[in-house]
Order: sequence, then C-alpha cells, then structure tokens
Amino acid sequence: MSVSTISKMVVINTAFLEEIKDSNSSLWNQLAMLHEACKSHEIRSALLHKLVALLNDLRDALAFQFALEESYGYFEVPTSMSTDLSPSIEHVRAQHCALYLMISELAERAEELQYRGWDADHVDELVGQVNLFELQLRDHEQSERQLIDASRTVTRRRP
Repeated sequence: MSVSTISKMVVINTAFLEEIKDSNSSLWNQLAMLHEACKSHEIRSALLHKLVALLNDLRDALAFQFALEESYGYFEVPTSMSTDLSPSIEHVRAQHCALYLMISELAERAEELQYRGWDADHVDELVGQVNLFELQLRDHEQSERQLIDASRTVTRRRP
C-alpha cells in the first residue's frame, strides 16, 4: 500500500492582502491613539485606565484584521506552484499568532493592574512593553508590504 501526499506552500493573494490593509483605517487610528497615550505625561492612574480601553480595542481590531488576512490574503498551493517567497510568507503569516498573543497578554496585564492595584513603576513597565509590541507590529506590517511588493515583481516576471 502506498500513500501519496501533496506538499503545500503558502502564497499571498496580493490584491486582497493590500486591499485588506488599506481599507482598515480604524485599526491604524487605534494604533496611533495607543502610541500617543504611551507618550503622554498624564497621571499614571488615568493613563492606565486609558490603556485598558485602548489595548482591548486594539486586540479586537487585530483579531479581525488577522482573520481577514488569513482568510483572503494568504492561501496554500501545491509546492509545484510555490514561489521563492514562500518561506518568507510562511514566517510573516506565523507572526499573526504571536502578535495576537502579545496584545492579549498586554490587555490582560493592564486590566490586572487596574483592578488589583498599581504603582507608577508597573504602569511605566507596561508602557515599555506596549512600545515594544508596537515596534514588532510595525515591523510585521512592513514585512507584509515588502512581500506584496516582491510578489508583484515575481508576477510581472512570469511569462
């Protein structure tokens, strides 16, 4: 008895992925509000209260964004149809899970600080972690944009 398996690779649907990114201005506005909040010098209790709402909203917006991207922006094809970009695409796609887990953890941490007690040092530490998350999310977005551009280049070169 022999079993035949077909290997698959992940590729991007350039048009859909770009459209999904360009059409979600509310996500980018929420990220900008979070960035501004982290730079503010307001009273730490007020900042923490604001962070709880902003992180929860951003978590929900990212869940929606990543679900759309996963459903319409990425798809699997037989290995014979894959491109040289496939390993990079798989790596960038896998970042969705890690980023979602990070934002969820930050939102939970903010809520815990708000309800169990906080001090300025803990709020400042949370702000530092939010800033790190923001950098990682922006790097991810830049990587996806680069994949879109590279995919267009590969598509143009095909006969």
